[in-house]
Amino acid sequence: MAHPIPSLPPSTPSIPVQLPPLFSLDSNLYELDQESESADGDHANLQDTTAFLDVSTFFRHYLRRPRGDISLYLEELHQPDVITKSDLDDNEYDIQGINWNLLNMTREDVRMKRSIFEATRMRAKVKARRQWSKLMPNTANLFSFRRMNTTHRVDIPHFQLRNLLVSTSRSDIYYATGDQVLRTDALGASADCIMDLTRARSEGHKFLITTLNALDDVLIAGGFYGEYALTNLSSTYGTRSTVGRVASANNGITNQVHIFNSRSNYTPQAAFCSNDKRLRILDCETNAFTHSFLYSNPVNCSATSPNGRMRVVVGDFHETLITNAETGQAFETLRAHDDDVFACAWADDGIHVATSAQDCRIAVWDARNWSHPLSVIESELSIPRCLRFSPVGSGPRVLISAEADDYVNVIDAVNFDTRHVLDFFGRTAGISMTPDGSSLFVANSDPNFGGIMEFERCQFGEQYGRSQMSRWGSESYEQSFLGGEPPFDWAVDEDMDDDVRVVCGWHERQRRGLELGSLVV
Repeated sequence: MAHPIPSLPPSTPSIPVQLPPLFSLDSNLYELDQESESADGDHANLQDTTAFLDVSTFFRHYLRRPRGDISLYLEELHQPDVITKSDLDDNEYDIQGINWNLLNMTREDVRMKRSIFEATRMRAKVKARRQWSKLMPNTANLFSFRRMNTTHRVDIPHFQLRNLLVSTSRSDIYYATGDQVLRTDALGASADCIMDLTRARSEGHKFLITTLNALDDVLIAGGFYGEYALTNLSSTYGTRSTVGRVASANNGITNQVHIFNSRSNYTPQAAFCSNDKRLRILDCETNAFTHSFLYSNPVNCSATSPNGRMRVVVGDFHETLITNAETGQAFETLRAHDDDVFACAWADDGIHVATSAQDCRIAVWDARNWSHPLSVIESELSIPRCLRFSPVGSGPRVLISAEADDYVNVIDAVNFDTRHVLDFFGRTAGISMTPDGSSLFVANSDPNFGGIMEFERCQFGEQYGRSQMSRWGSESYEQSFLGGEPPFDWAVDEDMDDDVRVVCGWHERQRRGLELGSLVV
């Protein structure tokens, strides 16, 4: 039986947090609760004026083809259930199983023309800035395609909310499909329902999953009408999820949730960012809310520092707030964006913080000097909706930025001067790295060529990749960074051995650059 819906105890502080004056528009097309007529009578049909056309529509209606060409249209092609890197064959078989030869086109040509077309649809201020700004060089080689499973599709109920995929290992990949959370694995096993919320109603509304996250044995889904569902992944099969309410259904969309461990008792805590301008903390052990912090605008995303003392908070305002995690009070206000901010992440070294906004830029900050950003990076073409730093112990430091459509940027987080652009056709519904950092999963929700894509880490075996000690001797992480040369991983090897976040032991980290994963003894 599900636990009762928790409520805030009388002693819980509801702390209003003062923000600097915000620039407001009389009409904001990108307001989170912008609605049009209902699509099915149950939830709003939310409009995205910045969305790319799906590639099949673009190909049919906007791509000029030779006169008299009688080749197939894109949607007429059959997409296989599984695509592996051994299947790839230049123009005959790409990472989404598309045979471009049957269409009398090349993938490179379609990509170029689609990019030109979508660039013309950019908002005016972004387009104007792009005329003088430079894109970060796409010269790094950090991930390579491994596999795509096309039978698993992720639903996007709100165009701005793209955290609908999470993995706790290559064997446990969780994704949202409306009112259910399904589990599969990297090999594309048949979907197994982990959360069935088809009977969960919220003030007369169907549970519609808008965000998903997991840490260790805790899996949490947030809902369109202010609900949440919580499952213990180590519980007996068939155990019902705990269902509760974060906010009222009127304007309580759960925009994002992240999980962190309590500083006092190490139990899992969940931070819910809601459209009712509040950030709330749920103790997952007791299923009770312990804190509620009020801000002046909807809160879109947050991330807690590894030591649990600070939290970055972003929302429907241009500033980035660095807050006291216990009180919610902002002690630093960072300015790098000129539009609402929708994603943020805090690296495992406790030093690097990243944010991304609807101005199509990513800002990286150094916690030791908040006065100016360490780097400001332009997106490839679309709005960056998700940010993830690679986990500690996973090798070369990277920052993953998933754009709303077609692109995932893997940014070199050692020097922040190069990147590796992963390109495909489709809307990104979510991204997730495995805890050891060896695999990156991308949920592609294209109606004809979508699925769950896996990219595997490259360059594990390059110089210094298997041991920081050969590079810095016995220096600490901070000493090596302050000495002028940025570190390779988020920590040095001697510190990783005692770090509970590192899932690979020293010997495993030594071997992974040798590509022994497929060796059979």
